[in-house]
Amino acid sequence: MYAFLWKLIDRYALHRLHQERSLVSQFSLPSLIPEESSRADFYGQLSEKIEMTLDVSAPNRNGYRIGTYRCRCAVTTNDYPCNDVSVGEVHLAPGTGAPHVVIVHGWRMDGLDRIKALFLKKLVEQEWNIHLVTLPYHFLRKPSESRYSGEYMVSSHISRTIQSTRQAVCDLRTHIQWIKKEYSGSPVYVVGVSLGGFITNLAATVEPRIDALASVFYANRLSYAVWRTVPGKFIRAELERNGVTYEKLQQYWKITEPSAAMPGMSMDNILLLSAKYDQYVHLTDADYLWEAWGRPRRSVYRCGHAGLVLNKERIAKDVMEFLTVRAQTCTVIGRIHN
Repeated sequence: MYAFLWKLIDRYALHRLHQERSLVSQFSLPSLIPEESSRADFYGQLSEKIEMTLDVSAPNRNGYRIGTYRCRCAVTTNDYPCNDVSVGEVHLAPGTGAPHVVIVHGWRMDGLDRIKALFLKKLVEQEWNIHLVTLPYHFLRKPSESRYSGEYMVSSHISRTIQSTRQAVCDLRTHIQWIKKEYSGSPVYVVGVSLGGFITNLAATVEPRIDALASVFYANRLSYAVWRTVPGKFIRAELERNGVTYEKLQQYWKITEPSAAMPGMSMDNILLLSAKYDQYVHLTDADYLWEAWGRPRRSVYRCGHAGLVLNKERIAKDVMEFLTVRAQTCTVIGRIHN
């Protein structure tokens, strides 16, 4: 009965989600498929000089300066200028030396409210810096002709899906690089939710400067998500109408799989959170990454994807407890080295 209820809630949410779907065919076959052996180079296109523009307010009553950032993407699509600028929100804490938490939202979110509802309060209580990044083709990066936020990031346009994944990872790496330089090597913790978890996990396989990673209800293989889960059913239908098989799609999108490589960080600094009855991100696929990475620390909640809203207090508590321990460890190590 418990499992049925959570699945029912997820199914209802998915029904509402699919009330907005692509009306124009996105399908396109790739002309070139990146080789898995080129992963480091493929996700390694970063700017030598990062021109990050901040527009922040005067300190509020908590001492925070809140505003936005803009940065030209190192990986550009050229077709959509609005998507080739990385944008997001910053909450800069009072004082110096506090960790920086970079949070990556999920697919098709149309704003940051749900992410803020999950983490903002507890991060402010800790007086940590907060960076809320925007994925390609979402929010302000959504082209005017796109019907919904994120429509062009994951679709039956096979090459564009690969390139938007690449762009997201390089955007995240650039932001981490900027924080490390601007704030003299302060700890950077990365938190991803759903598709954001997929991006943060993928970034962890190529970015050594991540000090801790918490991935919440993360996707793993885009091919699996499109072919085996309800959110991808219309994308799958369009691929099948054009003769693309599951096996072919797996080959095309192999370069985007976090589970195909190991993280460049200690497993002690990784936390994976999954939902047992998730209808958006199947536990089967989440397990695939967990096993591939040698079973790092994780928790599996007895809920569906809707637990991001209905269990937000517990999720935030677990993530913050994990990151707080990492912060204390970094402080102790810093004192020893000094």
